[in-house]
Amino acid sequence: MRPRRYQLEAAEWALRRGRAVVCMPTGTGKTLIAWLWASRLLREGKARRVLFLEPTRFLVEQVTDFLRRMGARASAYHGSVPRRLRMLRASSSTIVVATPEAVASDIEFFKSLGFEAVVVDECHHTTGQDAYVKVMRGLEFRWRLGLTPLVPPSRRAEIEGYIGEVWCRGWDDPEIARYIPSWAGEVYEAPFNSAERSLYEAIEARWESAGRGGRSLLGNALRWMARDGVQALRETFERSERLRRLMEGLEDLLYDRRVRGLHKLEALLRALRDHEPLAKAIVFVERVSVARMIAEALESEGLRAAVLVGRRWGSPSEALARARRGDTRVVVATSAGEEGIDMPEADMVVVWSNVASPLRFVQRLGRMLRASRAVDVSRQKYAVFIVTPDTVDVDSLVDGITEAVKAGVAVNVEASTVERLMRESRRRRILEALEERPMTVDLLSQALRAPLRRLEPHISWLLRGGLLVYIYTRHGRVYAPSYSVDTLRRLYPRETTPDPGAEATITYEASGSKGRIRGDRASAGARLRRVLASSGTIQGMRIAARILEGSIIRQYTSTYSFPVNSEEVLDLVLDNGFSVSWRREEAM
Repeated sequence: MRPRRYQLEAAEWALRRGRAVVCMPTGTGKTLIAWLWASRLLREGKARRVLFLEPTRFLVEQVTDFLRRMGARASAYHGSVPRRLRMLRASSSTIVVATPEAVASDIEFFKSLGFEAVVVDECHHTTGQDAYVKVMRGLEFRWRLGLTPLVPPSRRAEIEGYIGEVWCRGWDDPEIARYIPSWAGEVYEAPFNSAERSLYEAIEARWESAGRGGRSLLGNALRWMARDGVQALRETFERSERLRRLMEGLEDLLYDRRVRGLHKLEALLRALRDHEPLAKAIVFVERVSVARMIAEALESEGLRAAVLVGRRWGSPSEALARARRGDTRVVVATSAGEEGIDMPEADMVVVWSNVASPLRFVQRLGRMLRASRAVDVSRQKYAVFIVTPDTVDVDSLVDGITEAVKAGVAVNVEASTVERLMRESRRRRILEALEERPMTVDLLSQALRAPLRRLEPHISWLLRGGLLVYIYTRHGRVYAPSYSVDTLRRLYPRETTPDPGAEATITYEASGSKGRIRGDRASAGARLRRVLASSGTIQGMRIAARILEGSIIRQYTSTYSFPVNSEEVLDLVLDNGFSVSWRREEAM
C-alpha cells in the first residue's frame, strides 16, 4: 500500500512532536498514518509495544486485520474474545488493538505488558469520564498519537492535554480533495399518514400540558416516533411505566393497524430504486429493533441486507464479513457502524435517524467517501437524508447540517432544500432556545437562523397556549418558557421589582367576561389572585401603571397577551407592570 504525500507528512509531523493529534476527514486513511507512525517506532527501537485504542469491537477487528495485512504482530482485545485467550494473544503481540473499556477493566495486566506508545482512534471521545480518559490516566505512554475527523472547540484543550498538539487538514485541502469521491446530498421526505399524524399530535398535546419532567420524556417520545418510527416508540412504551402513565388513553392510537411501524421505509425503498445501479448502500439507524425490521423488509423486497448492531447480537467479525460480501446490497448499522467501518465500495449513505451531532454527521458521510484502487472515485455518490416533515425530525436534520457547516464540512444539499427545511417545525426549537437564554424575538431569530416573519406565527401559537411568556425590559419584550419565570427574575431584577408608590388600572378577561381593577401592587395582586382561583385562567391583562413625580403624573402601559394560569406567572406580570423606575430612566 503506497502512502500518499499528506499521509507521510502527517506521520512525520507526529513523530517529531512525540505527542500529537492528526485531524483529517473520515476516509483519508488515518489508520495508515497510524501504521506508518507505529512501525517506525517499533523498527527504530523507540517502542517495544504499541496500543491501538478503538471505540467499538467492529473497529478492533477491522484495524487488527489491516495491521496483520501490513505485516504486524497484532492481536484483538475486546469483550467478545474470552479473557484468558485475549491475554495470551496480547502477551505475544507487538501491537494490541483494544476497546478502551477492555483495557480499563484489565489495567494492571496492561501495565505489566508495558506500552511505550498509544494510538487513540476517534480521540474526540477522550474527555470527561469516558473510558478513553481512564486509560490515558492509568497508563504511561512516551509516544501518543490521536486520530479524529473533527476536534470540537469545546474539547480541544482537554484532548490536547491527554494526547498532544492538533494538526488539521480539511476536505478543501488540494492534496486530500483529489482522493475524495464526488458526492451529492439529497433529502427524501417520509410524511406521516393521517393515523400517524393523529398519534403525533395527541402526544404533542400531552407534551404541551405536562410538567417539566413529563415534558422531557414526551419530547423524547415525539423524537423517537418522528426519527425512528412508531416501532421505536412502542418498544419504549412497553418497557417504561412512566411513559405509559403519560400516554394513558392513547393506546388505541399507538396500536392502530393503520400506524406503520416504519413510516420511513417507503422513502428508503424509493431512494434505493432512484439510484440504481448501486454497489452497496449503508443505512444508519438508532435502534437495534428498527435495524432488524429494516433488514427484514429489504430482504422481502429482494435486497440482501446485513445488520451491524453490536456484539450482543453476534460476532463482530462475522457481521463485518456478511456486510462486505459482494451480494450484500444494503448494510443497516446502528452507532456501532459509524466510527471507522471501511466500505469504500458503498455508493450511498442513507441517514434514517437524523442526529444533530456534527461528529456523527461527518462520520456517517465518511463511510462512503473512502477511496481505494478498487473503487471508481469518479463515480457519483449520494448521501440521502430521510426526514419526517413538520416534526422535530426536521430540527435534528437542520441542526446537523448547520453544525457540520460551522465545523467546516461541505454539505452538498441544495440551499433551497435546506432553507425549506429550516422553515418547518419551529415550536420546540423556540422553547429550547429560550429555556437556555430568555431573549427578544430579534435575538431569537438570529439564534435560530430563521427569518422573524417565519417565527412570529409559532411564537403567537406558543403564547396562546400559555407555553411562552414575556416581560418588558429596556431591550424590549424578552420571551421565556412559562416554566422559566425564575430565570427572568434573575436576569432582570429591576424590571421585575414593583416601584413603591406606583398605582395602576388593570383590565383583564376571565371566564368570558372583562373586568377592571384599580390599586397598588398589593391590593391589585390580592384581588387578581381571587379572580384566578375562581376562573382558573386570566386570558390577558393590560396594566396602566402611574407614579407621581413632583407635580407630574407619569404613566406606563404594558399589555400581556398570553393566558395567566398560575400565581407564579401572575406575580411576574404584576411585578413587571408595576416596575416603572427603569422606564423613566429610559425615557430621559
